[in-house]
This record gives sequence, structure tokens and C-alpha cells, in this order.
Amino acid sequence: MTSTTRRISRKATGKAKQETIVVAVPESGTAEEAKATLSDSIPGWNELTKQQQTELAEIAVAQRKERQPVKVKLTRKPDGGIMIDMDGKCEALGILKLQKAFAATSMEPVNARANELLRYMGSVGTDNTGRYNAALSFIESMAPQNQAETLLLVQMYVTHDAAIRALSQLGSAEWLPTAQIFGNLAAKLLRTSQGQMETLARLRRGGEQVVKHIHVDNRGGQAIVTDAVVTGGENGKSDGQSHAAGTLVECAALPCPDPQGFSLPVTGFEGKEAVPDARWNEPRRAEG
Repeated sequence: MTSTTRRISRKATGKAKQETIVVAVPESGTAEEAKATLSDSIPGWNELTKQQQTELAEIAVAQRKERQPVKVKLTRKPDGGIMIDMDGKCEALGILKLQKAFAATSMEPVNARANELLRYMGSVGTDNTGRYNAALSFIESMAPQNQAETLLLVQMYVTHDAAIRALSQLGSAEWLPTAQIFGNLAAKLLRTSQGQMETLARLRRGGEQVVKHIHVDNRGGQAIVTDAVVTGGENGKSDGQSHAAGTLVECAALPCPDPQGFSLPVTGFEGKEAVPDARWNEPRRAEG
């Protein structure tokens, strides 16, 4: 059974009410077979078209097959601190899922990364269960393979969040200097976020390098460029690779007046011309 929660905003009272919609999906069966169960649990099912009913059933069945994300509960302590507890009936399962999400086999690195996220969220006033589980969902969805990737993913989440917060201040800025400050800050944070994504991609490629081979056809006077991917080992090093492999220079062939001849005309001559002796080797005449 799959359930989802939607938040309904009450502008008149300034309060928010949570309404839970339970989507009952059989543990087995196809989307067509699930329609019978969904028709009894989905409000407004009969108002949907046949295509919409099929789409809803397919999405529900696909989500049923996916592993449920890790979730925690944040509880504020009397001294002002926050306690992180597992959300679920089986605490052992929750802890193991949390360790897997952070690519760890013990709780020490998990607690370190979890506290880093919590401190940032507390500094911007978003240290609540919903936002914290959203951060965990992002990290888990990226499936970090080691502690380096976990560190980077935590940085990526907080950098993105800070960039969005800076951008949100542009609309409410009343003075140009204020808008410029937040605009420059957002631009720097977005560049940092992009660099973090590129770093993660390089880590997962394992040092992949692209080498371009340039073939010059003298007959046509054109350069043909082909790409070859060379995957190195750790840190992108490849045995026996030339130190100049990373320097690529692309150039086109020089124009050729004769399609069947040389790229450049070569002046021809017969034989070798003798080089004259130096003038100081000749006998000098005495000046009278």
C-alpha cells in the first residue's frame, strides 16, 4: 500500500492542514489489475479519463516496486537541541538504510554528516523533519559510493539551497545595491554548485580522458577529427601514455592549388649550384 500526503494552505486562518490520501495498490499485479483497487480508494476516480486512470495506475505500480526512502524524525529537546530519531517501526532497518544512504558502515560518519546538515538548516531556520528528509532523499537518490562522494553531496545540497535563497531575495530587494549583492552571491553559489557537479562526474568517471586524432587528407585539403575515449585508472592515470596527450592542437590543411599535388608548391631545379668562395679568399691587389 502506498500513501501520499498533501498540504492544504488555509490563508484565512494562517494555518496549514495536512490531508493524507491513501493509494491502495496490490502487492502484485499489473497496472490494469490495480485499477480495480484504485477505483475504490482514489477520490474522483470516475471523473478521470481512461488514459488518466491508466497513467495513475502505472505510476502507482512503479512506485510500489521502488525501495522506500530513509526517513527520520526531528524532536526538539528541552535544552534547545534537536534529537534525530528513526521514523518507522523497525529502528535497526532505519539505521542500516541511513548508513547505506551515507555510504558508511558505522554511525560515526553518519552522525558527522547528519549534524553538518542540521547545523546549516538551523542557521536558516529550516531545521524541521520535512526539509531534513528532503535532504536525505537527495543524498540517497545519488547513491554515493564512498565517503568522498558523501561529503560532496552534502556540500551540493547546502550550496544549492543557499543559491536559491539568494535568488529569492532579488524579487524583494527595494534598492539596486541590495539586488546587486544578492545577485552576485547567487551567481557565485551557482558556479560553485556547477563545479561540484563536475567534480562528482569526474570522480565517477574514474579519470576518463578524451583524445582527439587529427587526420589530414592532402588531396582534399581538409582535416578529419575523430574522438577516442581513453579511460585511465586511479586519478585518471594511464600506463604508457604520452605526457603530451593532454595538449590538443587542431589545425586545417594548408590550401592546395592542385587537388592531386602537394599541399604547398615545391620549387624544383636541376642539380646543385656551387657555392661561391668567400671574397676574402681571393688574392687582393695592392692599392697604388
